[in-house]
Amino acid sequence: MREKAIAIGVMLMLVMTFMPVNAAQEDVPPYPGGFGPDSPLYGLKIAFENIDEAVSRSADAKLDKQVAHAEGRIAEAKAMIEKSKPEAAEKAMVGYTAKAAAINATATKPDVTEEGLQHARQMIRKHERVLHGLIDDPNMPEQAKFALQRALENSKAVDMVLSDNVLKIQVRYAEEKVAKAKAMMEKGDLEAAEEAMELYMAKMRDINETIDKANASEEGLQHAQQMLSKHETVLHGLIDDPNMSEQCKPALQRALNNSRTAEDTLDRVIAKMGPEGVPMEERPEEPPAKGRPRAAPAEQ
Repeated sequence: MREKAIAIGVMLMLVMTFMPVNAAQEDVPPYPGGFGPDSPLYGLKIAFENIDEAVSRSADAKLDKQVAHAEGRIAEAKAMIEKSKPEAAEKAMVGYTAKAAAINATATKPDVTEEGLQHARQMIRKHERVLHGLIDDPNMPEQAKFALQRALENSKAVDMVLSDNVLKIQVRYAEEKVAKAKAMMEKGDLEAAEEAMELYMAKMRDINETIDKANASEEGLQHAQQMLSKHETVLHGLIDDPNMSEQCKPALQRALNNSRTAEDTLDRVIAKMGPEGVPMEERPEEPPAKGRPRAAPAEQ
């Protein structure tokens, strides 16, 4: 039995080794058929999808449906391109743009959760990779490429809105934990205060990761920066309070260190952004002025 399992494993490795690159790339599920963008009933299908989204039981459920429907537009576009119907593919990508606007609106709802936004971000990032792959396909018709490029730009804009809102929720949660820690210390409940500080530090690690890896806007990053400065002021005040228990001070100092680490990451990310809030690595490189040497890169 063990030898059979090893043999199957070896066979799977060989299949993956010789699998064509395109087949191994991430993709969206294939379009199952039915009322596609080349059908006169396509508008009715979109209307039913919108109704389904409208009756969602929560903002997270609505966001999940919207992202799934956006993915369906990509699958439709791919199917139409394979059928040599670039006009229908463009229609599907126009639908993707409309769905992107709907996702942006839902992402700012007060009852949306961090988990819901994070899942939507993962799916939108997947859409970006798939759209990039379609655009880079040398066999892709130019008419379809134009529509795909617009869809990609809208996908990146959605990614930024989702990232901003993830960061806002994380910072708000961290602020709640600082307030709770302060209240518990004033009541003399040191165990509850330390627990709040541990939760604060765990969330600060999440915030640091979001700042470093997410596609947040400069406005979103600056809002987080203001809030972290506020946290640091409160934590400094608690540490310097002569009535503060020595037992609590180490936890407060660790929380302050975590806040400073996140703020350092914020400073680094904001410094890399251009004047329009676009990361410098995504901005087109401008040639140096004639007769003037290019400035040396700033030290990190």
